[in-house]
Amino acid sequence: MKKVALTVAGNRYEIKLEDDFADFVNRDLQEAGVALDRDNSPVALLKAYLRLAKQNDSYEDEIELLIDTLDSL
Repeated sequence: MKKVALTVAGNRYEIKLEDDFADFVNRDLQEAGVALDRDNSPVALLKAYLRLAKQNDSYEDEIELLIDTLDSL
C-alpha cells in the first residue's frame, strides 16, 4: 500500500491505495497539472476529474464499437 497525498484549498488529503493504482493516480494527477507538493485550487482537481471522465467516455464508446463489430461477425 502506498499513500497518495495532495493539498486542495489548504486542506491536506492522504489516502492509501494499492501500489500500482497509487502510481497511476500520482502520475495522472501530475499529468493533469495537479501539484503533489503544494496547494492546489479546487478547479485544478475538477479539471483532473473531467480529464479522466472524458477518457472514460471515449473508452466506453470504443467498447460499444467493438461489441457491435463482434456482434456483426
